[in-house]
Amino acid sequence: MRIITPTIFACAILNAVVISAPSDELINEATARINAAVNAGLAKTKITYNVGLNDHLFVRRVYTDLAGRIPTHDEVQKFVKSMNAGKRDALIDRLLASDGFVSHNYNWIADLLRIQSQVPGTKLRTDAFSFWLKQQLKSNRPFDRMVHEMVTAKGRIWDNPATGYHLRDNGMKLDHVSYMTKAFLGTDISCAQCHDAPFHDWTQFEYYELTSFLAKMDTRENLQKRPAKPRKGKGKAAVTKKDPKSLYINRNQAREHLAKKHKIDTSNEKGQQQLRRLANRFNRAYREIVAANELVVHSNPKAVLKLPDTYEYDDAKPGQVVKPRAIFGSESKSRTTSERMRFANWLVSRNNPRFSINLGNRLWQRYLGRGAAEPLHDMPEPEYWDNPELVRTLQGTVLALNYDLRAITKAIVSSKAYLALASTSTVKLNEPYFFPGPVLRRMKAEQIWDSLLTLMVEDPFAYRRTSGKTYNDIINMMDTGAVPIPEFVKIAERYNAYKPDSELIDRNGRPVSAKLSNKSKKGSDEMMMLRDARKNRMVLARASELPQPAPQGHFLRDFGQSSRNFLVDAATLEGSVPQVMELMNGAATQILANRNSLIFQKIKAEKTPLKRAEIVFLSILSRKMTPTEQAMMVHEIKRGDAALTDLIWALLNTPEFMFIK
Repeated sequence: MRIITPTIFACAILNAVVISAPSDELINEATARINAAVNAGLAKTKITYNVGLNDHLFVRRVYTDLAGRIPTHDEVQKFVKSMNAGKRDALIDRLLASDGFVSHNYNWIADLLRIQSQVPGTKLRTDAFSFWLKQQLKSNRPFDRMVHEMVTAKGRIWDNPATGYHLRDNGMKLDHVSYMTKAFLGTDISCAQCHDAPFHDWTQFEYYELTSFLAKMDTRENLQKRPAKPRKGKGKAAVTKKDPKSLYINRNQAREHLAKKHKIDTSNEKGQQQLRRLANRFNRAYREIVAANELVVHSNPKAVLKLPDTYEYDDAKPGQVVKPRAIFGSESKSRTTSERMRFANWLVSRNNPRFSINLGNRLWQRYLGRGAAEPLHDMPEPEYWDNPELVRTLQGTVLALNYDLRAITKAIVSSKAYLALASTSTVKLNEPYFFPGPVLRRMKAEQIWDSLLTLMVEDPFAYRRTSGKTYNDIINMMDTGAVPIPEFVKIAERYNAYKPDSELIDRNGRPVSAKLSNKSKKGSDEMMMLRDARKNRMVLARASELPQPAPQGHFLRDFGQSSRNFLVDAATLEGSVPQVMELMNGAATQILANRNSLIFQKIKAEKTPLKRAEIVFLSILSRKMTPTEQAMMVHEIKRGDAALTDLIWALLNTPEFMFIK
């Protein structure tokens, strides 16, 4: 893809922009430019915009897209009844400043960065990294600054949570760079890792040049070095100094300590079996704790990147040391000697237009259902873009609004294309699309889950995941180094007793697991809901606060949540049999139909049967009943609560609930 310079629109106003939040005037100007670019594309093909959204469709769409959930019954009513001419703009502003926007944006970034609750292949938890990302989003940190900090981060995750980004691909440096170019540059260079790319300009040598910026970065150090045996001197052994970078312990001595501590008689088979079980638990904890401490992003000054022995091209030799070079865009002059800092500076630089193009294109795809340039992870050359001016305008918007995610989002969702009804015709990625409206989209797994949660409980954010301090305090041994065996045994026991659920706390800082341990049958409706959920191995918290990703068999995974393994942004919107079964008779649907759920509490407050049915429609579909539906309900609601339960089930299983129109 050739270098694209910022648009005239962006260049004309960049000097007036500071790092503070962009003004409404600047955002409105960005929206006007987006409208003009879309208008030009539609005019060329003589296509007109789809019908504009009415208030019911608008309120549902912006809540789903910005807060990551459908609006509540009261939120719909309040918005629709308002006579304020600026109510749409005001609602967008309120949602952009909400916890829901932070949660929903985190889900997007977590997919993009393939975040998992543990560093793959280890037991090191990444709660600190997830918490840090949410804090960045909450404070509206510019996207380029956030990325720059992740790329330059060093240390251990409990000291510098941003290191979680590099630890995600621990020991996979070449792959790490490939994932990075896809996520941040919309460019797939992965083929060039093994050979010159057959369908792109990238060569294998260039792949190694780019990766060489990270040549000196390492993500692990050995902390299990055995102490050197003391040399015998004249008459007595020479003292060996303790290695501060070793957590080595003698496991035979640990075994002896365990036998003594637990008063185990090892002279018989029963005692030996008991000791083996204790020793195995201790050894596993020891291995996992040490391995977690070994994960640290640091620099190895002597490290270099060499071409593989299988390198077969005549521009270099196998085993040759490769020097770092930016293979597209241009690297600005810098005084820094850190190659990783140079790489981060280049990655987010305005001299590397792919970064700003990629962000604008990805955000457009989030809210319009399709990128202005497709595919997202491997954008084609500009001559293959359906509307080149739209792509450049989105890039200019990103630059003009200084990578402010809230401001860019507002500019996009205020556009005429976004505010039009979704197109229902199927458009393949290799077919042109000029955005007379968004494409019809099914909600993502997280949006569906968080929407169901909104129908279940009064406060979906009652339970949040912590920064992982409890876990980190247990395993962090870098201040103490190796400790006496009795002390390490205590650490191992605390480690084995640790439960990840303890990191999910309520607003008073109390773990959900502790609240549920109360076996009293008395409690609030919400407590009853929590217990019902726990019986089904579910926790009623937003998707962003649950394990990353959710375990297999969970509602989120059944509805296409990414496994976050080997593909960037790999969530799927495809239908499946497990999805049908979940909505027909799954745990989430059963909990929602529980008489303690929020929607049933809302129904109980209304005495008129037909108005009860209307509450269900407004709560689930964000609209009132049509005359035909109303006539049908007159007969059905005579069956009482059973009819309302059936109605809830029926509406949840309609395309109208699942899709964003």
